[in-house]
Amino acid sequence: MTQSQSIIAPSMSRRVPWCTLLLCAATVVMSVFAAIEVSGAWLGRVRIVELENYGLRFKYIRELELWRLFTAQLVHVKQPHMLSNVFCLLLVGTVVERHMGFFRMLVLWLVGGSIAMLISEPIFMPPWNLGTGASQAIMAIAGAGLWLAMTGIDRSKSLVLPVAFTIAVALTLDLIYANYPKPGHVAGLLLGYLIARLTRKTA
Repeated sequence: MTQSQSIIAPSMSRRVPWCTLLLCAATVVMSVFAAIEVSGAWLGRVRIVELENYGLRFKYIRELELWRLFTAQLVHVKQPHMLSNVFCLLLVGTVVERHMGFFRMLVLWLVGGSIAMLISEPIFMPPWNLGTGASQAIMAIAGAGLWLAMTGIDRSKSLVLPVAFTIAVALTLDLIYANYPKPGHVAGLLLGYLIARLTRKTA
C-alpha cells in the first residue's frame, strides 16, 4: 500500500450500505408521494411554494416542527432532478459509508443537509427560499469523501471518482442554471468535510 492510495479492508468492502440504500428509497417514495399529492402525477413538476407542508425554514425550527429536517430533504420540485440526486447519493454514499458507518452517514445527511438548507434561506426572496431537495445533503456526503481522500485515508479510484463526479455535476448544473455555485451546495460540501474531520473515526 502506498501513501497515495489506501486499500479498503475486505470487511469494509463487504459492508452493506444500509443508510445509503434507505435514504435513496425514502427519497424516491417521499418525492413521488408529494408530486402525486400536489400535481396528480408521479413525474409531475410542482412549484416550490406547493411543497410548503414538507419544506424547511427557520421559523419551523423555532416552532419545533423538527420532522421537516427529514421531509425537506426527501421532496423535490422536479422528479427528474430527484432521480439524478438519488443516483449521485447511491454512487457517493455507498463508498463513503464504508468508512463513516451507518450513524455518521445519517449525521452527514441530516445535519449537513439541514444546515446547508437553512444557510440559503436568508439569501433568496420569500416565498421561494423554502428549503427542499437532497442536493445539499449529497454535497455534505461528498465533502466527507473529499476529507477521506485529502487526508490519505482512502485515495482509491472507487472513492475519488464518485466524489469528483458528484461535486462536478452539482457545480456544473449550478453554473448552467444559476450562473454561480449555489450557497447551499458550497455550505454542504464544507460542512461534510468538517463533520468528517471532527468525528475522525475511519473504519
